[in-house]
Amino acid sequence: MALWLSELLADPGLGAEVVAGGRGIDARGPIRWAHISELPDPTPWLEGGELLLTTGLGVKDSDQLQRRFVAGVCDRGVVALGFAMGVSLDAVPAGMLAACDELGLPLFTIPYEIPFIAISRRVAHHAFEQHYATLRRAVDLHRQVLASVIGEHGLGGVLRTVGATMPGIALVAFDFTGLELARADPDAVADDVSATELWNALPRSRGHATVAFGRRALTSSSVLLGEQLEAVVVAVSDEPLLEHEQLLFEQGVAGVSLEIARHRSVRDANRSRVDELLEEVASGRGSTAVVERTLHRLGAKPLTSYRVLAIRRTSGPAATRDALCTLVEDALAELGRPVVGHLDGAVCALVADPTDAAELVLAAAERRGWSDVRIGRSRIKTEADALRPALREANVAMRLSSSAPVRDVDQLGLPGLLAGIRDDLGAADFVTQVLGPVVDHDRREAGHLVATLQAYLDHGCRPGPAAEQLCIHRHTLTYRLQRIRELTGRDPRAGEHLVEFGLALALLDRDVP
Repeated sequence: MALWLSELLADPGLGAEVVAGGRGIDARGPIRWAHISELPDPTPWLEGGELLLTTGLGVKDSDQLQRRFVAGVCDRGVVALGFAMGVSLDAVPAGMLAACDELGLPLFTIPYEIPFIAISRRVAHHAFEQHYATLRRAVDLHRQVLASVIGEHGLGGVLRTVGATMPGIALVAFDFTGLELARADPDAVADDVSATELWNALPRSRGHATVAFGRRALTSSSVLLGEQLEAVVVAVSDEPLLEHEQLLFEQGVAGVSLEIARHRSVRDANRSRVDELLEEVASGRGSTAVVERTLHRLGAKPLTSYRVLAIRRTSGPAATRDALCTLVEDALAELGRPVVGHLDGAVCALVADPTDAAELVLAAAERRGWSDVRIGRSRIKTEADALRPALREANVAMRLSSSAPVRDVDQLGLPGLLAGIRDDLGAADFVTQVLGPVVDHDRREAGHLVATLQAYLDHGCRPGPAAEQLCIHRHTLTYRLQRIRELTGRDPRAGEHLVEFGLALALLDRDVP
């Protein structure tokens, strides 16, 4: 608690008596420190908030110096003057008395038998007690903040914990784009201010800053993890934060940093598990039991009625993939614990159906300024063992060209149909039966029969355009088609085999040479 002049004057052991400037008692703020000076002008060594003690030695011979002395220390922010009686002068000079009355600067006398050290010790002791109390509050707050982080109360819990020690001050946390993450404002200090107004008023430089915001003050501090800006914490107050409030505010910033780091650690661990799960499922190694067990460990709901979303940005550096994954996780958090990971360069999310999950992701991307997000959406699935075709459907829907930001696999015709049946209905056996000998031939002899068959069908079974695309002679094309007939027993030039060849090519996983 601050030391006020009235409290000091009330100490009978000091024998202080106010003789001028009485109207300024407690009006010039609390006493921060005690300083002794006999200089005619001590202002270069003053910071404001001091109790200045003097014997008047430096100004005793000049009324003008006395008035100038009082005016200077008053402008500098001195709280009061203490004048020692009987050391240099037996009475306070008239010029000092008059100037103090005019300016409202309290001046009190100190008896000869009371040394300056008694007063300075009294002020210093109170200052040390105040600093100790502040540090103790900061340590207690630090423990409370740690408990909030460990208890997984989130950013809101951290801000509420800190805000309880800072009455009359609102605390707001933003992410690096200006999206409000949490707010603690029990006294409604910033209830009339939107997050956008606060964010736009902040300086764009990293670090710590205090700026005016109308009749209020904003104190901001950046939260950095490594070199990356993760968040900005803001205190909204009627006046700039006092020293002890700054200390408490920084405890809050540290708590936000810990909570974000904890959340990132948990998020990265969960994301790694999801990445492994998606890779195993996509490769055919993930059994139903593995899928259900992993989802249970992640705290996700069982897969009963769900879709898969495949999400990517069509532009921007590859480094934004993790940022996109975080955006998707945050956007879907309100639907429950999200299952989000990476697969084949895309972000994949398992979402319950029916939901507006895709729309939530698009809205979050729009707030961040990303207009190039594309989302593929699978059919509704009801079993965990349908996750593999759901992943393929979502990726096929996402990759096909379309101006729509959300693309449903049901709207994609044959490609959408094939995306879902590759693992069903003996699709692999069908491909092996129809094209197996042709694929083996190409691998064994570095041939081009698969590419030839694809070009032939793409051009409506017209030899001329197909040969032109392949940059070969028509006789070579005819030879290759004959070779395919010999290997498979199916003639690509006969109508009854065209559907079989077309479906097999569409189902075939390959890199066309």
